[in-house]
This record gives sequence, C-alpha cells and structure tokens, in this order.
Amino acid sequence: MPGETVSTIDAILKEVYAKPIQYILNNKIVARKLFSKKQGSWEGRRVRYPVHLGRNQGTGATSEGGTLPRARNMTVVETQIPIRYNHGRIQLTIQTIKHSRSNKGAFDRAMTMSMKDLTQSISRNMNRQMWGWGVGILCYVNGDPGVGTTITVDTPGGVAGATHGNRFINNGMDIAFVNPSDGAIRAGGARNVNAVPAADGTTFAISLAADAAVADNDYVVRSSTDTSAVIGDTSYNNEVMGLLGLVDDTTYLTTLHNISRSTYPIWRSPVIASVGALSADILQRGLDVADQLAEGNIDCLLSHHSVMRAYQTITESDRRYMGGDLSTPDAGTSRAKQKDGVFGGINWKVEKDAPYGMLFALDLSNFTRWVESEGEWADDDGTILMRVQDVDAYEARYRLFENYSNDLPAACVRWEGVDATVIVAHSE
Repeated sequence: MPGETVSTIDAILKEVYAKPIQYILNNKIVARKLFSKKQGSWEGRRVRYPVHLGRNQGTGATSEGGTLPRARNMTVVETQIPIRYNHGRIQLTIQTIKHSRSNKGAFDRAMTMSMKDLTQSISRNMNRQMWGWGVGILCYVNGDPGVGTTITVDTPGGVAGATHGNRFINNGMDIAFVNPSDGAIRAGGARNVNAVPAADGTTFAISLAADAAVADNDYVVRSSTDTSAVIGDTSYNNEVMGLLGLVDDTTYLTTLHNISRSTYPIWRSPVIASVGALSADILQRGLDVADQLAEGNIDCLLSHHSVMRAYQTITESDRRYMGGDLSTPDAGTSRAKQKDGVFGGINWKVEKDAPYGMLFALDLSNFTRWVESEGEWADDDGTILMRVQDVDAYEARYRLFENYSNDLPAACVRWEGVDATVIVAHSE
C-alpha cells in the first residue's frame, strides 16, 4: 500500500505515559494500630515490671470473740518483655541512582521507590507477626519432599489446617526448614523461594533442591539469606509477641513474658474451641466469661474476612433490604465498602492476616506496644546512605525495635474452629 503507515513512521512517534508508578500491593495494617504506644525504658533487652496475679485471701466472716483470719499476702510476679529486632535493607548501584535522578529519565527515583517499598514490606511482615506467638512459623512442610524443588505445605502461620498452606510464603523470600523436635535448622541450610502457585495455595518452589533431611511437619521460617546454615540467622523465636500468644490458654504459649500460665491461671485467656457455626449465644458466652474472670471490657472484635462473612449469615433472615429507590434494591451491608461490622455495639474489624476460623475479643486497656526504635533509617554516623565496599554502590538500612504485651489476658477471648468459607487469595 503506497503512502505512510504507522509502521513507516514508528521512529518519530512518542509514547505517552499517563500515570506515575502504581503501587498495587496490599499495605493496609490493622492489628498493630490497636496497641497503645509506650516509649519503653529498656533494661538490657527487657522491660520489667510487676503484675498483680492474686488477691490477699486473709479475709472472712468471724464470730464475736472469734479468731481473726490469718494474715496472707497478694501475689505479684515480675513480667519481662524482651525487645525484638526487625530489619530491612536496600542496595543500589550508582548507575541506578544517576539514571533515575530526574523525571526525564524515570517514572520515579529508584532510591525513593526502593525506600518506600522496603518500609511497606517491613510493615507487611510486622502485621503477619502480630498474629503469631513469637516463634515465626510461616507454615509446616506437608509430607516428605525428598530432594525435589516443590514443597507441599499446610498449617499456615502455625495454625492447624490444610487450607492455603503457602499463605505467608512469597516469591523471592529466603526460607529455612526447622526441625520441630530440637529447634535446629535442617542440614543443607536455607533456600530461596522462586515460585508460589496461587491457585490452590498448597505448594511453593525453591531454587535449589531440598536437602534429604527435610521432613514432614518441619517448620518453615524466614531466613536472612538463602545460604544461612545456623538458626540464629533466621526469624525462628525472634519475632514480636502476637495475638496468638497474648490471647491464649497454653495452646500456643505456656509462659508469656516470664509468667507461667500453668502456675497462674489468671494469665490465661478463655478460649472457646470447636465452635462450628457461629451464634449470638456462643459470642455472648465468651464475652460473659471475660467479664466473670477479669471484668473484661471488650473494645473490639478481630477476625479474618471469612469469619465476618460467617457472622453476617446468622443475621441474614432478619434484614430488610430497602433502598432509596425500590427499583434498585440493595442486598448488601456497610461491609461491602469494608467498613467495620458490629456485635452488641462492639466494632468488629477484619484483618487479612488473621488466622482462619478464629475470632478475637480484645480489652485494649491492657495492651501496650513497647518501642525502642519506632521505625527509622539507620543514620548513626550522620548519613543514611553507606558505601558498599569494593563496589560503586550504596546501601541503606531500616530498623524497628519493639514488642507487645497484654497485662490481663483473662480479659480477652478467643473463639476457634469457626465454620467459615475461606477463599484462597494470595497476598504479596
């Protein structure tokens, strides 16, 4: 065909970029924001203070001239909250920095984008930790993988269940396998995750074949590198204390911050197991027990979206759907816009990292976030950027030093085994 066409003038055509870089990852955080912040006075690696766990029982009614009750004492035990360290770092070559230093050459400054991404990644990881009990289990190995590169997993976050076992595994993550019997890293060291199939949520792939020592029910934890060979280079037993430890009855944690729940039952939370279908009665039952045990004044309920949906179904028959325009009736609720739910006037929040099949009721007056480093770029020597030895590149490090406490676990409640339909939606 004679004349000019798009292909013949391609060299003079421009490309129009209408938008800046779009950040698509889910960075919404809920649980961590609920804790009241206290800039901690750390003694060594711990915050220490006494907790009142038992009353003076030297009381009683007496007869005229009768013997007075013998003098007794209250029970006070010291709680010890260890500091926990979370780090992240970025590294950029000088070429990367220079090539992206202006709008003409790049959509965004590589340094700015990398720093923003790292802080969001740390927040995302912290939010997952908020639902654990300090151990750092991402999932269990499900079956012996042999020496293959495909790992089948279950028990996401250390919570029993086969659904979405790879829930907290993401592509590019360095992981290690831990022997549950002795807490040691398995022979062969750490591995790098190079594929996470999202369809069924039960497997992930590693770049190097698993060592023959890896076995069924091994813990999968985060590692500092893909070559780590010692447990100290992993997150195992190094994460902050999350809600499964702070609101527990010894199922996950027997000793919370130096105090034994076996010795002091008031340090336990009421846990209602094998709930099945939710009902108003079973929810009220838990709230009543918290009030009886510790005068718990519940401020909020927390669960995964699936548990909230199960709750909504029990009120379905009682709703009346009336829109302003009856020709366009609305069968939804305020939850359609991800607003809080409510039970008995208590706000019910949903959280993407909450354990499946569980519901938490929290008395937030007893929760504290102990902070030594709020979240900062390391600049102790006056500069955030540090030169990388022998390479024309720069590195920056981000750190967050804190931990969490609950001074009255008996004032909180946890329901388990709630019947709920989970949709496998893998979040990066």
